[in-house]
Amino acid sequence: MTEDNSISARYIAHSAGALAGYAAGELLHAQPDLADGLGPAPMERWRQVFLQCLEELAAALVANRPGLFVDYALWMRALLRPRGMPDGGLEAALDSLCRVLAAELPAEAARAATGACRDALKTLEAAGEASDARLTTDSAEGRLAAGYLLALLEGDRTRATRLILDAAEAGTPVADLYLKVLLPAQEEAGRMWQGAEINVAEEHFATNTTRSVMAQLARYAPDKEPNGKAMLASAVAGNQHDLGVQAVAEFFEMAGWRVIQLGADLPIPDLVQAVDFYRADLLCLSVALRSQLATLKQTIEAVRLSERGRVVKILVGGRALRGNADLADTLGADGYAPDPPEAVALGNALVGLDRDGRPFTGTEH
Repeated sequence: MTEDNSISARYIAHSAGALAGYAAGELLHAQPDLADGLGPAPMERWRQVFLQCLEELAAALVANRPGLFVDYALWMRALLRPRGMPDGGLEAALDSLCRVLAAELPAEAARAATGACRDALKTLEAAGEASDARLTTDSAEGRLAAGYLLALLEGDRTRATRLILDAAEAGTPVADLYLKVLLPAQEEAGRMWQGAEINVAEEHFATNTTRSVMAQLARYAPDKEPNGKAMLASAVAGNQHDLGVQAVAEFFEMAGWRVIQLGADLPIPDLVQAVDFYRADLLCLSVALRSQLATLKQTIEAVRLSERGRVVKILVGGRALRGNADLADTLGADGYAPDPPEAVALGNALVGLDRDGRPFTGTEH
């Protein structure tokens, strides 16, 4: 990262609480109407918004990718608008944050931070509203996904599960049920939560049901001869979202790998011990939020200090890396995969196997 970005990120991380409070006060003093509709404690509500913004801003600067903060601002507007944020509220907030950063940070730190804020503000002002719906019904799998999601939204776990298992029993490949039904339906549930169309309880119900269905699908997966390789899968510390990790793990198992799935929010020391204990050939790590990129880098650095960590191949993925695949190398990983099939293909290649999981001899075409 550049020196200015590094300095700016350190100042922001150290002073985030104070900066968020100053920005909230500045905003509500300049535009008191932005307190309307935010409940009995609008100052605290705005302070929390600014804390999130500062966390993401610091993460973008640590990664030397100020543009990541621009992406975050677009996501944040889509999240907050249906939850009572007044039109233009986030734009006004970024403007206040820019002024506070310019006033409170040393010049070299302020330059990088305010530049990223100004870029985000310009993008928000220029961007139109775009739909993020990912579920379509123009295929049999799309219609199944829509039916599955409807059962979830109606709170009918039994019907939702039966729809997927019946499809598996009828011959729909397990991989297709993951990629064309379960994951798109889950992404749509996440989009609906973001748009305040469903609440947190409903989203959690959908996630837990999908997790259960994935586990039950294992018996329908085709048998694959073990390839002798071990893959360890985990979400990094602080990442509570491990449904994608589970999907990746299931694809590796279907490809003949021995899989050790460690789930969400695993502390770094425990992960390092697991890599050594299980003699992992491949470590797959997931990051959901860009603010977790620094943790991802720390995790990889810690793993590399252990006996097995010096030779284990490390593959990364998750929403935080979408559109920024080249960050994998910067963070110390051996590769990035955007989805489970690509993760298996790249994982095979990293440990000397071809796409079918056979030892690579160098004569394949």
